[in-house]
Amino acid sequence: MDNVMTLMQAGGAVMWPLFALLVLVFVLVVERIVTFALATKHKEKLSEAKAYHVLSLLDLIASIAPVLGFLGTVTGMISAFRAISQAETVRLQVVASGLYEALYTTAFGLIISVIAAVFSHVLGLWADSLCVDESAKN
Repeated sequence: MDNVMTLMQAGGAVMWPLFALLVLVFVLVVERIVTFALATKHKEKLSEAKAYHVLSLLDLIASIAPVLGFLGTVTGMISAFRAISQAETVRLQVVASGLYEALYTTAFGLIISVIAAVFSHVLGLWADSLCVDESAKN
């Protein structure tokens, strides 16, 4: 738990919404896995709306997470340049905290995006096999 808190502090304020998105991704993925597993076990067909509504949220998170990560990059660079402008002499330690913030948030945002996109795709394939063929009804 100390490692998570250290990472969150090093990444700055933008890490908290990114962490919230990561938690949301895992909650949504677990919910879909349980729903799809139960439908598979009971040989049920799902409507497209029921099967895909959560997957669109995963796609949205996959789009938002890198943008939030880049926002953290910008705020980290602002911090680094502010520290440089206020320093009497420029040392690496003065700049390092802003660069840490920039790099951590970028990496974290990209990791969340990849996780959300992969699960959305895999769960989408599973949803395809569980959906009622609504075109056959017409």
